[in-house]
Amino acid sequence: MATAVLSLNEQRKTEINGCVKDIRAMISSDGVTPSTLSEVRARLLELATRHDLFNSKIFPVQIGDNTSSLYLLSEDDKHEYAFYAVSEKQGNMSPPHDHTTWAVIAGIEGEELNKFYRRLDNGESLGQAQICEFHSEIVGAGTGVTLMPEDIHSIHCLVDQPTLNFHFYGRSIEHLPHRKAFNMADGTYKYFPANPHIHK
Repeated sequence: MATAVLSLNEQRKTEINGCVKDIRAMISSDGVTPSTLSEVRARLLELATRHDLFNSKIFPVQIGDNTSSLYLLSEDDKHEYAFYAVSEKQGNMSPPHDHTTWAVIAGIEGEELNKFYRRLDNGESLGQAQICEFHSEIVGAGTGVTLMPEDIHSIHCLVDQPTLNFHFYGRSIEHLPHRKAFNMADGTYKYFPANPHIHK
């Protein structure tokens, strides 16, 4: 009896579901810790090697989306364990921001500069915040970064080739109303809405 051959779309869905299942088990077993998020990063980087299923031709920056497009790959009924493919082109950037949930970014192709910041004030003044940059890392194929809920970073796509990353969040970015975007020059912050270019 011949074995059925899965289409690329079916293979992609199977791989996504397996990855999410593994990550859910990691978090459920050990909680949200830097060590656990490192394990999540390793699992995402394993999936990122499947270039037949995940590449910038399949997930391009779509016309009308400016410099980035987000593709929702999976989330549960509570909008948790939200998994995205994020496609970028040169010039895409974000302001320094937190997530208010845990997050992991894993590179597939291209390069994205991630800058990391410390908050210097005590957080008692609404709308006011002092931050300083203390570290940076390149996210590319085979590399990734992890963020606890209070961590602050910014992203900068500086290369001319297409860039594609996995972003995995404890909760969907469409359901994070208290994410903050920081203005270093003014010492202020404002709430940071989700990217409007999310494709499902």
